[in-house]
Amino acid sequence: MAVRPLLLALALSGGFVAKPQTTTSVQDGDWGDPATWDCNCIPEVVNAVVVHQVRIATNTFLMQRVHVMPVGSLVMDEFFSVAIMDTVINDGLMDLKGDIDVDWALLNNSTIHIEGVIHNDALLVMGGPDALLTTDNIGNYDTIEGEGRICVAGFTENTGTIQGLIDFCDLTPTVSSPPYIDDNTGVVAGSVTFCAAVGCGPSAIDTPNALSGVRIWPVPAQDHLELEVPVESSIELLDASGRIVLARSIQNRGPVTLGIAHLPVGLYAAVIRAGEEHGILRFMIAR
Repeated sequence: MAVRPLLLALALSGGFVAKPQTTTSVQDGDWGDPATWDCNCIPEVVNAVVVHQVRIATNTFLMQRVHVMPVGSLVMDEFFSVAIMDTVINDGLMDLKGDIDVDWALLNNSTIHIEGVIHNDALLVMGGPDALLTTDNIGNYDTIEGEGRICVAGFTENTGTIQGLIDFCDLTPTVSSPPYIDDNTGVVAGSVTFCAAVGCGPSAIDTPNALSGVRIWPVPAQDHLELEVPVESSIELLDASGRIVLARSIQNRGPVTLGIAHLPVGLYAAVIRAGEEHGILRFMIAR
């Protein structure tokens, strides 16, 4: 990583003498449709500026610098693989579905949502307190830095470095002590927080049964927990050792409030049962 940040800094500051051509979107459309761009071409090697909704509709290598402007969006509504081979800057919205590989640099100053997995093999920079990245799964194998929120619904892995003012929130943690990362063999700076900010919930059961509409929030919780339960059910809260610390029957559909001010901080599991079906939601109490 010693050379890569230097090249990135030069690219952002105009340090190169030869500047590649830039093309800009002129309408909503597919990335691979020449009519989407002012050059009437596919921006396979030239820089691309996105000021419309541009859709990625196939497996794609982004070999050029891409800048999603505040009015623009880069979307994928089917599962594809995308490899980021140059600098991608997001000031708008990136709403992606698939397998995202960061092999150069991704700078997120706004909102990125990934239904799938993001593999960071290079540099992921969160550009400020309002920067948000949500994803199903994340693997960091190089560097995550900056300031902002990273919210992960499923599996988290870190063999690299996470530093800066990152608030990292794994909504389904499997460890009971910080850093709350499922598989961590890397470095996590002391400035990194875990689920300290709001905006990463609610968590939901992702199973196609009667409990699929169950939601739980806030994440992390403090003195109360809200549940939305679509059917009559029962709930048990288990602490990290598996001990039942609260049990309740839910007779009515709709939001239910549970008082948890008496419970210590830490990781918990909510087990919801309806007939023969059950679901598990993991959450954290932090104060």
